[in-house]
Amino acid sequence: MNGLRDCREHGSFRGETCPVCGSSGKLLMDDRELDSFGKTMAGLLRHFPERYGIKLDDHGWTKIYPLVPAIKAEKRHYGWLTAHHIEAFVRTEPKGRYQWDGDSMIRAAYGHTIPVNMDDLPTDNIPEKLYYQTTTEEEEFIKETGISPSDKTWVHLSKTYRQAYVSGLFHVDNPEVVEIDVPELVKAGHPVYRATQEIFLTKEIPPEFFHPAAEEEVTPTDEEREEIERVKEKRMRRRENTSFD
Repeated sequence: MNGLRDCREHGSFRGETCPVCGSSGKLLMDDRELDSFGKTMAGLLRHFPERYGIKLDDHGWTKIYPLVPAIKAEKRHYGWLTAHHIEAFVRTEPKGRYQWDGDSMIRAAYGHTIPVNMDDLPTDNIPEKLYYQTTTEEEEFIKETGISPSDKTWVHLSKTYRQAYVSGLFHVDNPEVVEIDVPELVKAGHPVYRATQEIFLTKEIPPEFFHPAAEEEVTPTDEEREEIERVKEKRMRRRENTSFD
């Protein structure tokens, strides 16, 4: 990927050269720093802001500038960090994991495990069908109880069957996918919010608003396979360390 860079003429970008003019630009973070900083930002804005002494507002927003000393105090190897690095990171994040208000405020768009009210997200341009990954065992359970958040505070829905299936591969080898009837869900008083062009959020889904999706053949890309294996190995090491303790 070759890191996060700044083009003097066209702003921040990720990769070897500016997609507009081809300039190599100025390096802000190399790939290793970019990966490490991504984990730091996820922890800070999604899971444990208090560890950094940061307070999020009710909708998950916080000011960029206080993050710089907070991150440096917790992780001293970020001595080079400035507010510009954070803005550039957020603006160029390829999956839209973060939002920037164009001025001084940022937040995570989804993935929170702490209570955050995301009802200020847009409710337009939402597909009539969305998808949710599950397992064979869990599917039997949610047929009775409906879908509620598990390790997160919102139910995360995918735009396509493929996206939901690949997301499920991070947890099980053969995920099941259910299809959500969005118009009926919304009509029944369960709003659906657009976090990104691919990820949608809702609070809960009663069982009458979803059914098993028609199966599609999905072949993960090499990049997806590598990421899945990396996440599974990390999860296994964490479990082994916990068992040892």
